[in-house]
Amino acid sequence: MKQKQYLTPEFINQLTADSKLNLENLIILTCAIFIASIGLNMNSTAAIIGAMLISPLMSPLLAIGTGLAIYDTHLIRNGVSTIITEVVISLIASTTYFYFSPLSYASQEILVRTSPTIWDVMIAFFGGTAGIIGASKMKATNIVPGVAIATALMPPLCTVGYSIASGNLNYFLGSGYLFLINVIFIILTAFFGAKIMNWLNKPGQKHPGILHLPTYKEVLFIAGLLLLLIPSVLSAKQMVQKSIAQNNVHHLITKEFKDTSIIKEDINEQTKTINLTISGSKANMKKIKRVKQRLQDYHLSGYSLNVIQVAQLNASTEAQIDNRITSIITQQQQAEKKKREQQLQKQSKQNKKIAKMSRDINSVTAVSSSDTKKNSIIIELNKSLSHDQKEALIVKIKDKYPNIDKVDFVLKDD
Repeated sequence: MKQKQYLTPEFINQLTADSKLNLENLIILTCAIFIASIGLNMNSTAAIIGAMLISPLMSPLLAIGTGLAIYDTHLIRNGVSTIITEVVISLIASTTYFYFSPLSYASQEILVRTSPTIWDVMIAFFGGTAGIIGASKMKATNIVPGVAIATALMPPLCTVGYSIASGNLNYFLGSGYLFLINVIFIILTAFFGAKIMNWLNKPGQKHPGILHLPTYKEVLFIAGLLLLLIPSVLSAKQMVQKSIAQNNVHHLITKEFKDTSIIKEDINEQTKTINLTISGSKANMKKIKRVKQRLQDYHLSGYSLNVIQVAQLNASTEAQIDNRITSIITQQQQAEKKKREQQLQKQSKQNKKIAKMSRDINSVTAVSSSDTKKNSIIIELNKSLSHDQKEALIVKIKDKYPNIDKVDFVLKDD
C-alpha cells in the first residue's frame, strides 16, 4: 500500500503561489477591507462575515508557519513580505474610511473586538490547525470557509483602523492584541502541523520522536507565548465574572420583583452597583430594604442596589423614560471618561515638572488611588542617591505638590 504524502511538492508550490502579492489579491483585499469596515460601522454581521470569506490574509500566515517548519526561506520571505504589505494597506484604507465616515460611534461589532479573551486564542489555534490541514488537502486557493470566519483576521485589523481614526488608545490596544493573537497562533499551528506532516512523510526513517526536551530557544519561545496569553486570560476572567453577576441579578429580579415592571437594569462592574428602574406600587421601601439585605443570598456580596421607582406607566411613557435613563447613564460615563483624561493630562504635566527638579531623575510615574485625593509617584533615578539626598528631594517635591503622599525610588537599568 502506497504511503500517503502530506507535504507534497504540489502543496508547497501552491502555498508559495498563494502567498505571493499580486494585483488580484490586492483588489480582493481592498474589497474585503471596505466591506469589513462598513459592516463594523453599520453593525452588520452579514457584511463582516462576507469580508472574512474573501479576505486573502490567511494564506501568507500558513506560508510563514510551513516555511519555518521545513526551513524554506523563500516561502517565509513570501509570507512575511505579503502579510506586512497587506496589513499596512488594510490599516491605511480602514483608517481613511472611518476618518471620513459620518458614523463615528463605536458599534457593538467594534466593541466586541476590543476585549480579546482566551477563547479567541483557542479559536485561532484550532482555526490554524484546520487551515493547514485544509490547505494541504485542497487545490487552488480554496481554504475552508469556516476557518476564514473563525479566525476573523480582517475585522480586528479594521477595528485597529477605527481606533487610529478616532484616537482611542484602549480600542487600539485591544483590537491590535486580538489581531496579534490570531496571527501568532495561526502561524504556530501551521508550523506544528507542517512538522507533523513532514514527520509522517518519512515512516521508514528513524526519528528521535516528536516529543523531546525543548531547547533553550524553544523554552524562551514558549514562555513568550504564555506571557502573551496573560491579558486574554484576565479579560476572560472579567467577562465570566460579569456574566455571572448579570445572571445573579436576573435571578434576583425574577424572585424579588416578579410582580413589578422593570424599566431599566444596569450593572456597573467598576463601582459594584446595580441600578434598577421599576414602575408600579408593588415594591415599597420596606421590601426594597429587605432585598438589599438579601443580596448575599444571590451571590452578590459587595454589590450595592439602587432602586428608582416611578408610577405606573403606559408603553409610550416607559419608552421615553428608558431613553432618558440611557441618556443619563451615557452622559455620566462620558463625564467620568473626560474626568479621567483630564486627570491623566494633569499628572503628565506634573511628572514632567518633577523630572526637571533634579538631573538625577530619569523619569516620573504617577500612581493614583480612586478612593483618595492623595497620590504616589515612582521616580526612576539615573544613579544611586544617598538616603539624605532622597529625603531632600522628597521634601522639595512635597513642598511644591502637597497632594503627593508617597515617593518611591527605583534605579534605571543600565
